[in-house]
Amino acid sequence: MKKFNFVEQLPTYLSDKYEKQYFLIFSIIVAGRNAKMATEKTWELLKWVLPDETPFQYLQGQSLICLLQKAKIGQYNRIKRAIQDAIELDVETCTLQQLESCHGIGPKTSRFFILNTRKNAQCAVLDTHILKWLDKQIGWYTDIPKTTPSATKYLKLEQHAIRLMNKQYPNMSLAQADFEIWKSYSIK
Repeated sequence: MKKFNFVEQLPTYLSDKYEKQYFLIFSIIVAGRNAKMATEKTWELLKWVLPDETPFQYLQGQSLICLLQKAKIGQYNRIKRAIQDAIELDVETCTLQQLESCHGIGPKTSRFFILNTRKNAQCAVLDTHILKWLDKQIGWYTDIPKTTPSATKYLKLEQHAIRLMNKQYPNMSLAQADFEIWKSYSIK
């Protein structure tokens, strides 16, 4: 089983099905958590995946709640339900709407997954680093929340973020721009 370090690896475009399945599990686990800790917890959960199986195949053949508890992931019911729903999706073609139909996956998690698994994805992950950056860019113009906003406000702010990221980082994908902004705020 290959161990991924998404804290250092992103925004490498994740191209194969195996990586995308692993990353979707990570995306679910990292919601509301530190990326470094979520990387370790995802590894603890998936380290026994055999070379001839995918993360989804492995999880389908196990007692998911027991694996989550053994890895000490926490938020067991939310994560269990989200993973159970997510492993029914095709990670190659699933849409934002399909991702958000999974229990516990909202606009931020769905966009985080899509942004890092689809070339030239046109979405923004309104995490705290992007919200702080947006506040610096347009805070005088509108109230930027400190935490991820509700769905309605999310869509409106997302459009501002995409426009400003494309303007400020014209030679980068939105995933690369997001990562650059994240690095500048994670150091502080």
